[in-house]
Amino acid sequence: MRKLGHDTAKLNSVRERLPDMAVACAVLAVVSVKLAAADASPAAASASAVSPPVVKVVEDSAAPTDKTIAGANFSLSYPNTWSVDVKAKDYDPNTNFTLFSPKNSYIQITLLPKTDSAAKIVADTVKKLDGPAITTLSKTALDEWGKDNKGQGFHLKGKIVGTFPGGIKVFVFTSQHFNVRVIEYYFSDELKDVQADIQSISDNFRMLR
Repeated sequence: MRKLGHDTAKLNSVRERLPDMAVACAVLAVVSVKLAAADASPAAASASAVSPPVVKVVEDSAAPTDKTIAGANFSLSYPNTWSVDVKAKDYDPNTNFTLFSPKNSYIQITLLPKTDSAAKIVADTVKKLDGPAITTLSKTALDEWGKDNKGQGFHLKGKIVGTFPGGIKVFVFTSQHFNVRVIEYYFSDELKDVQADIQSISDNFRMLR
């Protein structure tokens, strides 16, 4: 189990909170896997048939503690306190991977074929998340993710699995060959600790094709 943040109003101790947080994270994981399964298609499989990326530690002094993913489709540097979930059933180093923070918040990035519009992908994804993953209390439109990635999406704020204050951002932008879908999952009491990392990840993601 990953480290937990501060107690919520509903739960008075870490011991009381742990089982429910575990359930919340498990539900989010199941929803993520279902999203990936729904994405699966011959076109997606064909798009992923490229050389796997190489993960290495960045040596330059500007970011001595960052790791880098360098692949045929994209490049990304991310904090060394975060990790790629290489054991996930839906993991594909070229088209679908999840970056976990040291706590419970995480980011899922998926490269999809351009058979559907960005608007449809966003709408379908939000529909699958709103309810099972989050009870949405507010919904704000997004038009940019990271540096110069223009697209569309929504920021859902509410209760993760109906209990824990948090949010989910769904964003889709288009590259030369792919629709790129980003889903950020966060718990509010962790946000102050992971927000800078999330921003760094979005700013340092680059599509190459």
